[in-house]
Amino acid sequence: MTKMEFAISPDRRGTTSARLQCRPAINVNNGLGYAIDFHIRELLLESAPLMKSWSECKCCGKQAGGMEAWAKENRAEPVISCDWYHGTWQYLRLLDMVATPPWYPFYMKALGQLLVQKKDCELFISAAADWGMLAMVHEAAAAVDAAPRVTLWDICESPLLASKWYADKFGVAITTKVSNIITESRELDGSFDIIVTDEFLTVLADPLKPMITQRWLDLLKPGGSLVTTAMIGGPTTVNLRELFQRRALRLFDRDSFLFKRMGITREEFEEQATMFAEVHTRHMLTSPEQLEELFADYELEYSAVVTPGECVNPTTSYQVVARKPLA
Repeated sequence: MTKMEFAISPDRRGTTSARLQCRPAINVNNGLGYAIDFHIRELLLESAPLMKSWSECKCCGKQAGGMEAWAKENRAEPVISCDWYHGTWQYLRLLDMVATPPWYPFYMKALGQLLVQKKDCELFISAAADWGMLAMVHEAAAAVDAAPRVTLWDICESPLLASKWYADKFGVAITTKVSNIITESRELDGSFDIIVTDEFLTVLADPLKPMITQRWLDLLKPGGSLVTTAMIGGPTTVNLRELFQRRALRLFDRDSFLFKRMGITREEFEEQATMFAEVHTRHMLTSPEQLEELFADYELEYSAVVTPGECVNPTTSYQVVARKPLA
């Protein structure tokens, strides 16, 4: 991780905030993704069909929020649940087409440095696509012999079931709750030493971004830290969606032997990948200034890295550690 140089200066509200100088992105892996190791691949081959099954009955429609929020308002035929997302996500992970924690070696270092300071800390995973972030926390904790108490909230039950599947498999203690973190329960405010979440800022439309950074601040203990990433870019255009769909089919043909193991035909995959491409929308960050504004009330440190991207290939992403001031 390359740290940003920063100086403390008064912001326009008269408080103290971190003003950072952004350096050019570092290209880890040449923007070509990471090699999915055998362990992760075998877990995905086991859990992807389970997630598809769970999504069919657990991805219920929501009054507000969820991965279907954009499609409710922007499609002639509204999508009312997130089954298209959670049922397809791990198939796309097998093809390295969606953002996951292993894209960012930063997570291991940042989490390791925080966990070693308090090995029995309270750690909050703020939303998850599947078990990927729990696996990263598990690996980082094992590396420094830590035993964090892990809590995971998500607006949908499907990723919670996937995370509990992983937790049961590897003996990880985890507490889960179906909850809209932005609008619902305040019961855990001030409870957490660490919050970690992967690309959640780019799931949310711009009006919601300040709301989630404020909620994270509320959930943290004084001195607690948020660890996250956020892609930089523009709108998810029709052209990008079409390119994503064609690339998915190309990669399926290359790795069709994996899908045969799960009993997934090309026609089945094409239907799912096409729906995913038509509906999935990233609300990218656009500038360092936007990032700094969102974290104006934190002590902020960030760097930039080139990743494979989802709709834009490759994509630059911010890697963020944001600390809640002690006072």
